[in-house]
Amino acid sequence: MKILHLAIILFAVSCAPTIKNFDKYQKQFLSKTEFMPSKENLEGKSPKVVVFALDENDNPVAMQAQLGNVIANNVENVLAQNRLAELVDRKAATKLQKEIALAEMNKTGSYKGPQVAEYAISGTISNADFTNKYSSGSTYIDPRNLNVISIPPKFTYSASAAGNLKIYELPSLTVIEAIEFSGKKVRTENVQQKGGLSLGSLQIGGEQAKGADRDDGLVRKAGADAIDEIQTAIKNSFAKKGYILEKRTYGSKVIFKITLGSLDGIKHGDKFEVTGQYETENPISNQSEIERRVLAQGTVTDKIDPKNSWVVIDDSDKINAIRLGDAVKLQYKKSSFSVVAKAAKSMIEQ
Repeated sequence: MKILHLAIILFAVSCAPTIKNFDKYQKQFLSKTEFMPSKENLEGKSPKVVVFALDENDNPVAMQAQLGNVIANNVENVLAQNRLAELVDRKAATKLQKEIALAEMNKTGSYKGPQVAEYAISGTISNADFTNKYSSGSTYIDPRNLNVISIPPKFTYSASAAGNLKIYELPSLTVIEAIEFSGKKVRTENVQQKGGLSLGSLQIGGEQAKGADRDDGLVRKAGADAIDEIQTAIKNSFAKKGYILEKRTYGSKVIFKITLGSLDGIKHGDKFEVTGQYETENPISNQSEIERRVLAQGTVTDKIDPKNSWVVIDDSDKINAIRLGDAVKLQYKKSSFSVVAKAAKSMIEQ
């Protein structure tokens, strides 16, 4: 698996665009969008986000494993590791948590307390369970070499967790994203015997040890697996937004400078979307409206500074549509390695 991981990383890096002869690129005129970003927008500060422990719904398995807190901590880790948010201590926002619960009950409401955060993440665990399955051993003769093969009896433990996360915009308490999650973890152990004589799958005398009635650690791992499955959706909900700053050309090659850099977690090969805002007229009301359009998709090159980076547009036909001040938002996708690794683990655990 480590070799596979390395191979995928090397392949991804080799396919990511690089800029050679950077000094030969010449700055070009770039028309401005009608809706230029404000000074606050350009600063690109990460939003303040508070993540509350999930409601465990009086589920005994979830309560024993403290799954609500565990899942909340895993969500915080996704935001922190990708520098997507400034995390707020959930203990400092108890009033907000109560008002979110009330708004859920009444299907409406807004937060009128201290502005401790710009977004809140809460959720519910709809299911959490733990099962213990016993499999008897067996003995057989390998026809190829006539060796006696003994498979000892074993216990198979399974834990699962499922539920949903909701992302609230504050102070309106509007749900801007609802994400369902589910995860599962499995482990096996050979059946232990107390006393007696063991001959492969045959046990003479002694007493068979009882399997585990609970495994809080395995339940927590199922919760972590669930968040790992939806971390791409979480990252896209809080993906960094930057803006087009400059355009340069060298022959037929075109590059753009954006207001996102290594301090924002930008990496070589990252994908992004360029969007623009346009003023249009509603043909029915004849009122002026603001329309948001996706202008192009692009990729981050190897030229990355702490606050800025240089990018290329994937479709050259879209280059002329891009303007100074158009928005750039990172697009996260599940890595090929994570998909392959999960499939491999599932095969091993079965």
